[in-house]
Amino acid sequence: MRLITRARRGTAGVLLAAALTAGCAGGGGAGSPGPAESASASPAPSPSATPAPARPLVGMTVTGGIAGVHDTLAVRDDGTYTTSSRTGPARTGRMTPAELTELRTALEKADFARLPRKATGSPIADGFTYRLTYAGHTVTTDDTTRPPALRAVFAALPQD
Repeated sequence: MRLITRARRGTAGVLLAAALTAGCAGGGGAGSPGPAESASASPAPSPSATPAPARPLVGMTVTGGIAGVHDTLAVRDDGTYTTSSRTGPARTGRMTPAELTELRTALEKADFARLPRKATGSPIADGFTYRLTYAGHTVTTDDTTRPPALRAVFAALPQD
């Protein structure tokens, strides 16, 4: 939720700045440039020229273990990612284009729509549970019963 809120604030700030700039640039009063001067002035950038914020690509939450781990990873479609844990500050990074291509390929090949929603084995007191969300599908798995289709996905995720 915090990531979505920050992205919305950033977009609102850009749109607000563009609106304020447009409001100040208008006028048409005594000191306004004439037709010849207007033609040479560069037009103000439109809000549509602002690139759209990156959208979520895949998310993962890891919980469990002796220490009570609760870590999250959110990878966006532009390759930027954020990791967080309950014990420290959030960290950000960017995947290389090759890494992002490898991840996208692994996600497509995994075919999330056909994977069981819950692929877990017998509970282990100090084991980890992984919850992955991609393209509207969520799969929960653990250390004992990780579907083979997800091996390449896990290998391609940022290891921050």
